Formats: sequence, structure tokens, C-alpha cells
Amino acid sequence: MLHDYLLQNFNLFRLESTYEIREDIQEAVPHLLAYINNEGETAFRGWSRMAVPIKEFKITEVKQPNIGEVKPSFVTADVTFSISSYKAQIRSEWNALKEHDVLFLLSIRPSFEPLSAEEAAKASVPQRLGLQYVRGCEIIEVRDEEGTLMNDFTGRIKRDEWKPPKGELRTVTVALDTAQYHMDVSNIAEKGADDVYGTFNILMRRKPKENNFKAILESIRDLMNEYCIVPDWLHNVFLGYGNPSEAQWTNMPDLLEMVCFINPDGSENLQSMPPFRIRLPKTQKGGSHALIGNKISGVDLADGVNMEDTLIVEAYTPPDPGPYPQDQPKQNSVRFTPTHIGAIISGIQPGLTMVVGPPGTGKTDTHIQIRL
Repeated sequence: MLHDYLLQNFNLFRLESTYEIREDIQEAVPHLLAYINNEGETAFRGWSRMAVPIKEFKITEVKQPNIGEVKPSFVTADVTFSISSYKAQIRSEWNALKEHDVLFLLSIRPSFEPLSAEEAAKASVPQRLGLQYVRGCEIIEVRDEEGTLMNDFTGRIKRDEWKPPKGELRTVTVALDTAQYHMDVSNIAEKGADDVYGTFNILMRRKPKENNFKAILESIRDLMNEYCIVPDWLHNVFLGYGNPSEAQWTNMPDLLEMVCFINPDGSENLQSMPPFRIRLPKTQKGGSHALIGNKISGVDLADGVNMEDTLIVEAYTPPDPGPYPQDQPKQNSVRFTPTHIGAIISGIQPGLTMVVGPPGTGKTDTHIQIRL
């Protein structure tokens, strides 16, 4: 059932992404004002913020297939374009391209005579735009006109050696879809189809926040190929049915009986002398705000609470981290509140814990305490 759920999400998200990409193509391409020049070639008299004419495209490497496969294991290409027609703001956007960004290679071939209004209304999107082929690619590296590497995060360019990009030409080395490349080459060899990779004349980008479809689809695909990706206690909640409270730490069968706390700044925590540890009751129920002793819980030990349901707080001596300064635990100025304590107790227990809150409320410090 979980595999079917992921497969449906995969197909749905793929269709949604395809639709959004088509919409972006329809928005970007018309601004280029493509036409057929006197030499019978496609030329552009306009400009578009998200699409730029290609100066040169060439396949640079095609690696042999892996054992048991027919498609190449890796296909790369170099795409050269100019940003000379753009103002500073748009230039900076193109200069911000980096590794793993997804771009699109378009082949535009408009009709010699512009379509009439009636013909355009009946024509499909490719017919109106003169769109012949679309292929996706992923950036490997970007270089300026002098061949200097741009936006490198691999350490090949040290921070003190960084220089602003030179010139107006940019060359991006991209990885092509190997399966699609194999299909295209096979069609050329067997059916005499057009050489798709010799017709690309437009490079299109998308807004970074909207262009994450590849990573999401790969994540869903990888999840479908895993044997166990969701624990039993989260399975029903993940699929959208069952009682969500079943995933809370208070309902887990293997609760921890003792939790040790060390305040990050070494100061008093909840008016007790640090470090201390809390012995949790096995019958504790409710959320983190119902913890006995929590100032905002309203629970009073004087109201006849069973001792089996009380929290036992006791001081203890933590293990010596070591004699060297680097062995000492890092400290900060954050002091945990009762709400933080409840989140930490929930986080270290089996089950699902989601810590939410506005900036500056201690989510990161709470997460670090849980990890420690």
C-alpha cells in the first residue's frame, strides 16, 4: 500500500512539473521574437529574462554503458551563451547559476510566415512557438569567458582566490539524460530521425524555488526502491488514516525510564542545580505541556497524584569528557524553559516529534540537545 501511495505521488508530481515547465516555456519563448532570416536559419530579434540564445552547443563526453545496460553511463555537453544584452540585475541572475541547477535546451524553428489569429487559436503550443524539441540537463560547472570556474562549492577555488567573472560569454558544462540520449541516438541510426542535439538554439532556466522537481522525483523514486522506509508506528499516520496520537512518544511501548539533562550554559535549569536527570513515569500520558512539574501544566503534586506518575529529578555527576580543552562540551547562553524540556523529552523518546516555533525560540538548541 505504501508503494502504491508513493507511486501515485510520483506520477502526480511528474505531471504537475511537466505542466509548470510547459507554462514557463510559453512565457519565456515568445519574448525572443524568433524568425527565419535570409539564410533560412532561426534568429531572434527580442530577448527574454529566463531564456537566452545559444552560441555553441557540443557533446563533450559519452561514457560506455554500465554492465547490463545499453544506455551510456554519463553524457556531458558544453553550452556557450552571451549575457551582453542583459542589464546588471539579469546578468547577476545568470551568473548565479551553479552546480546541480536544472536547465532546459530548446530547439525553436518558427514557421516562415507568421500564423494568423485564426491559425494561432487552433494551433498547439509547439506549433505556435515553433518548438521542436525540449531536453533537460543538470549543471556540472560554469565558466566565464576566460575559462575561470564560477560558483564552485567543491573547494577547487579557494575563497581568497575568488574573482568576479570576466567577459560576457558563459560556458556551462551540463549532464544530459542518458536514457533520453540513447533513445535519440537510436532513432537517428534506425529511423533516420533529425539530430536533436544539433538543433538546440535556446537555453532556458527557471526560478530556483520552482525548479526542484528533479530532486523531489529522485527522492520519491529512491523511497519506492527501499524495503522499509517508514516505521510501523508511523505507517498509518503517513498514509493519512489511523489515530495521529499513536505516533506520540507517550504511546510508545518502549519508553525510556531515565533522561539526563545538562543545561547548555551550565546555569540552573528549572530552578534546580545542574546537571540533573529525570526519571520518567511509565504511565505518563498526554503531551509535553502535561508533564508534572511543568509550570504551565497546572498539575499539582499536592492534589494526590500517585507517586508512580511523578517525575523524579536527581542530581548526578556527568562523566569526565577528557583533560584537553577540545574535549569540553560547547556551551551557549540559551536557558531551557519548561516547553523546551517537554520537547526534548519527547524528542529522545521513540515516536514522532515535530518542533515548531518562530525564529529565535530555541528550536536549533532543542534539536542539538536531543542529538546529544
